[in-house]
Amino acid sequence: MGDLAWVADRIAIQDCLVRYCRGIDRRDADLIRSAYWPDSYDDHGSYKGNGYEFAEYVVPSLNRGFDATHHTILNSSVDLQGDEAHTETYVQAYHVSKRIEGEARTVFLFAGRYIDRLTKRDGEWKIAHRVVVYDFDRVDPIDGAMPEAWTSTFTAGRRDRDDLSYGRG
Repeated sequence: MGDLAWVADRIAIQDCLVRYCRGIDRRDADLIRSAYWPDSYDDHGSYKGNGYEFAEYVVPSLNRGFDATHHTILNSSVDLQGDEAHTETYVQAYHVSKRIEGEARTVFLFAGRYIDRLTKRDGEWKIAHRVVVYDFDRVDPIDGAMPEAWTSTFTAGRRDRDDLSYGRG
């Protein structure tokens, strides 16, 4: 494979992985689905099944339990073999619990890895098979919040298509 084709494939694979994380954090089922092939498989611990259909499972689940999530992908190793790639991508996913009257809020950190097989079909890379590997977690209480006088100066992030990122500012 030529060097430029290899680089283009690596970038397209990274874009797919980032698109998945953005879809999860924006709770955008269409964007999540866009990272998977319709015949894909996903093992997310509590969900084991079709990756394309995972979007319909995960969005309501996140809406029930969390005010916010923040998925960050880190190191990613890619074994590229023609139109198939095997990847291991480290993930840190922060989950902020819902506000419930009388209960302390928490931040839950999931640290793990996405073990993926991606395939390139008609020039596009998507996830064909994913297993999420659990490495460790951490739960911390939210003791307070930043002063509103400070946080109110920022544009607030949203968990839907009204988020500023969809308008491209």
